[in-house]
Amino acid sequence: MNQNISIENDANCFALAEARFGAGKNSNFIFGVIMGTGVGGGISINGILHSGRNNIAGEWGHHTLHQNGNSCYCGKFGCVETYISGPSLEKRWNTLTGFTQSMPEIIRTFDNAIGKQWKDEFLENFGYGLANVIDILDPDAIILGGGLSNIDFLYTEGTKSIYSKVFSDIVETPILKNKLGDSSGVFGAALLD
Repeated sequence: MNQNISIENDANCFALAEARFGAGKNSNFIFGVIMGTGVGGGISINGILHSGRNNIAGEWGHHTLHQNGNSCYCGKFGCVETYISGPSLEKRWNTLTGFTQSMPEIIRTFDNAIGKQWKDEFLENFGYGLANVIDILDPDAIILGGGLSNIDFLYTEGTKSIYSKVFSDIVETPILKNKLGDSSGVFGAALLD
């Protein structure tokens, strides 16, 4: 008996699941964001995964944020992922403070001048990264997933940072927390044709 096997990356599976059953179920066009060990994204239009001609649609983590910036494992420089992934934020914290701490530890302890600098840089890079997505795609909603999606200030100060950098003076794109949690990718994988 022959069975078809479908393979897809985690960000695309996340976007598909959140579009059909999660935070994006009432939106036609969603951009799903994974922010954790890496930074990735996926696009769902009318509940169908959009992969693009080159099968790389949604890969905003390798969009250049800073020319000649941080080196990335992909071989390029200045990728979004090298500024707002968990490891890159921990590395920046270590550079600023000399302490090696995990993201949960950093979030609990960044209430000083150095912490403010770290947070401001994070919000600035987060804002530019997703403002570029809105400028290009203008989705109905952006849904955050991955470990960093649990950082509360991304939905308040982070949203303000994004909106201040979008081309339009009026921005209504909601920045939403996922509803399916860590299981989003698994649910999305089960939905693949």
